[in-house]
Amino acid sequence: MKHHINGAELFVEEKGHGAPVILLHGFPLDHRMWQSQIDALSGSYRVITPDLRGMGQSDVPVSNISIDQYANDILTLMDKMGIEKAALGGFSMGGYVAFALLRKAPKRFTGLILANTRPEADGQEARKNRLNMSVSLYEKGSVVARDAMLPKLITEPSKQEHPKLVDTLSMVMESMPAEGLVHACLAMAFREDSVDLLSSISVPTLVIAGEQDPIAPPDVMKKMADQINGASYHVIPAASHLTPMEKPEAFNALLIDFLKGIKA
Repeated sequence: MKHHINGAELFVEEKGHGAPVILLHGFPLDHRMWQSQIDALSGSYRVITPDLRGMGQSDVPVSNISIDQYANDILTLMDKMGIEKAALGGFSMGGYVAFALLRKAPKRFTGLILANTRPEADGQEARKNRLNMSVSLYEKGSVVARDAMLPKLITEPSKQEHPKLVDTLSMVMESMPAEGLVHACLAMAFREDSVDLLSSISVPTLVIAGEQDPIAPPDVMKKMADQINGASYHVIPAASHLTPMEKPEAFNALLIDFLKGIKA
């Protein structure tokens, strides 16, 4: 359903009852990337998967948006939904938003799941690539993001074994509003560095990497996990960047085990 949040309509999928778990999607995706996790968790938890502003079925921003503003949307959403505290998960770009939420309101989260993400701000080359993609998105539409990202999201064997997964990903990415993706690119390009935040994270933390992830490689994620007090670090074998969709059984097993240890 849609909620009026900070001047925009945000789409939110909600399923199940129990302790709240908020899962934030990556780029150029929406809440649909979490379907397997929704199915696995909603029997025991209240699973909330919003579309970030400008993506999926949420309104496209009318002016530039930052990672901090995406985070503000989530905090306002929690207030509207009567959620005082929740476990928080972020995949890739969703992880950047999760870091912003931990900076803003650390006491509102009971646990943190960081999947295929990294704490560093973009370097000069990465920023340049995002700016180039922004121009291409304006000129050619959301297929630009699909064509750039699909090869990095899942491994070649998975593409061969699961052609329906490839079709689903293509469909989801093509359905994104191109202008919303431009805003997301710019927000990521100029996001705040979160390395200094890591040592202050005090909630239980699960870090999940994909063995063959070219975007957030295991060594980068291991270094991140080592800086978070008590973080649990796992690498999913034969997985690329999109571990929740590529290897849902392995991902869900880690997620369920982690959530069992969190106090609501």
